[in-house]
Amino acid sequence: MATHRQYDPWWRFGLACVFVIGGGIAMAHEGHEPLPTKGVLVDVEAGTIALSRVAHQALGVATAEVATRPFVDRTLAYARLIPGWNRHAFAATGIAGRVVAIHVRAGDSVEAGQRLATLQSLTLETIQLELLAARAEYDLATRNLDRLTSLVEARVATGRELTEARARWQQMAAASQVAQAKLLGLGLPADVVTGIAQGSRPPLGSLMEIASPIGGTVMHVEAMNGDTVQGNEHLFEIVDLAEVLAEIQVLERDVQRISVGQPVEIVLSAFPAQPIETSVQTLGLMLAPDTKLATAWATVVNPPAVPARYLPGMTGRAHLLGPSRPDRIAVPAEALMTNGLEKFVLVEEAATREGFEYRKQNVIIDGRGSGLVGLRDGSVFPGDQVVTAGSHELGGFFVAESIRLSPEAEVNMGLRTEPAGLHAIDEVLEFDGLVDIPPGSRAVANALVEGRITRIACRNGQSVSGGEVIAEITSLEVLDLQLELIQAAAERRMQEESLARLRVLDTTQSVPQRRVWETQTAAISAAERVDSLSRTLQGVGFSGDEVEAMATEGRIFPTVQLRAPVSGTIVRLDAVQGQVVQPHQVVAEIHDPRHVWVRGHLAEPEVGRLSAAEAAVAVRVRFTSLPEAVFVGRLARRGVAVDLVDRTLPVWVEIDVPDGTVLQHNMLARVTLPVAQAAPTLAVPATAIVRQGTRSFVFVQDADGSFRRQPVELGPRDDQLVSVTQGLMPGENVAVAGVVDLQTAFASIR
Repeated sequence: MATHRQYDPWWRFGLACVFVIGGGIAMAHEGHEPLPTKGVLVDVEAGTIALSRVAHQALGVATAEVATRPFVDRTLAYARLIPGWNRHAFAATGIAGRVVAIHVRAGDSVEAGQRLATLQSLTLETIQLELLAARAEYDLATRNLDRLTSLVEARVATGRELTEARARWQQMAAASQVAQAKLLGLGLPADVVTGIAQGSRPPLGSLMEIASPIGGTVMHVEAMNGDTVQGNEHLFEIVDLAEVLAEIQVLERDVQRISVGQPVEIVLSAFPAQPIETSVQTLGLMLAPDTKLATAWATVVNPPAVPARYLPGMTGRAHLLGPSRPDRIAVPAEALMTNGLEKFVLVEEAATREGFEYRKQNVIIDGRGSGLVGLRDGSVFPGDQVVTAGSHELGGFFVAESIRLSPEAEVNMGLRTEPAGLHAIDEVLEFDGLVDIPPGSRAVANALVEGRITRIACRNGQSVSGGEVIAEITSLEVLDLQLELIQAAAERRMQEESLARLRVLDTTQSVPQRRVWETQTAAISAAERVDSLSRTLQGVGFSGDEVEAMATEGRIFPTVQLRAPVSGTIVRLDAVQGQVVQPHQVVAEIHDPRHVWVRGHLAEPEVGRLSAAEAAVAVRVRFTSLPEAVFVGRLARRGVAVDLVDRTLPVWVEIDVPDGTVLQHNMLARVTLPVAQAAPTLAVPATAIVRQGTRSFVFVQDADGSFRRQPVELGPRDDQLVSVTQGLMPGENVAVAGVVDLQTAFASIR
């Protein structure tokens, strides 16, 4: 091998390194060719290695070119495909009956309105008879009202008769409208219902076609010919696969790194070599109580092909991409080496027929992603060749002998030091907690009657105002209530007009007092009935104005509008178009995250110390998702009983949340409640302490810049500081950040 003059003084040391270290590497690679014991010269102090051609080949050394590349931070998450909002529906009958024919199979493509099955139902026939009877009565009432209007004008008929005829006409008009609304609510086409009402087409009898509420693909068929079904059973499930949603489960620690519009790369298990590029459409505002994972949603568009490529239920991983950065120097991840202290690469200095020369170059890491490591400018340059294959073996020649850090290592570790000094340490209570949106800032929207969801007007993550429509529900029961109100209101008007007329007549001619009392009682009874029905209808979701329109105008509302009870953000939406809901079933949950409490769990033995802490000026709260931030809060209230299972007392801390920071319900927290303050003592930040077994240590920086691990004895502590009773002198420079990396380096040197 051609040896360069600059290595001559080091050849004995280099050969020693080869024999000692090379033998260890050979043993660690049992089954491979033994590593060379000749042809390697190492200058550890200068950071250089020279390899002969034989040694180069034996080590399998390969290099890659350094280049500038676009670089983005990547956050890994779990992804699952689900049906898209408003692209997922159930088909239910709304009434009981017997299935006489199934017209589709699972996997069939259907259009909106296409028949799925035929149902035979006596209830359907009954509703049609109601419509025909109401229409006939309405026609009769119309003719009678016209006749009496003319007779009253001719002073042949009395005003009482005209009032009764008008009330009857209003009642029959409402009955006809309600019967038509019932048929429309069951999914019958509007032209069919109008034709039956007008007599231009015959009734359907007991047979009804169950139609698809949306166009898409039939996922499930839950019925067979001859099945007897109830109105609340979902017989078919349909999904429009033109678009699906990727439900992305994000670790709590990564929540603050996710935002709407952020690019996402999804790799499904079914198509591992074909990543899908999309972006975050909606961000959830509540962590799942069981997994403590946050949720984001992204749209995935299926290619226009049959069958669909991306299907609900598919799983994979998602990479959420951070903000785009300028192109930076990048090397393959396998080129990066470490000796416990430094992170470095081996740069090729020369490659000749006789051998190869490499230089150890310390680097500063500036991001990772896609098998690459970004580097801070100034250490390596585009066009340089860095060792990739064989880097592990060659990097082993540069074992550190003491903890002396280069400027690059200090940056990589985030190293920070400060002198030990006297500090006052709080006496504190520390306990775990969860973000708890106060009851006044969260609410649920639930259905108060049984019915079928015909429209969904919101989605997860959407901001809504109090009173805004969330969904619409069709209910035969509610239509009957509206009819009762309209008829009761017509009866009330008739009785009130009769009573007013009798009181006028009582002043001019003799009217039996009993007749006046009976009319007055009937008017009061009708008014009470109207009031009761009005309250009931408002209780199921109608506004006061809507109920007033029913009573005064005879207006029929075909659906109940489910409205947001408070302003905030939809954090949970449990609704699908066509779904049958039961009374008090939760459809949506809404949070207003501007007001945040933390619910803490104080252990029973510590409860006795709480009274002294309640007057504390400030409570400190830290969150898993924001490890570097300390939030200041106030003790808002405390529980009145200790939990019988976990033996803790609940306490609530109200905190101030800066603008732009979102804390989600169920986020993990650590609460520090100061009780008293001790006299100043020698102390260091809690981050300076490392532990090994039962012993505690700090890293002290000597005058020459090197670090030594110093055993210490600890005294009282709080969430920020730890007092040191032995092993440390005031003024000694102690590492307070990057300590974990120093401990790793210490272990590697040992």
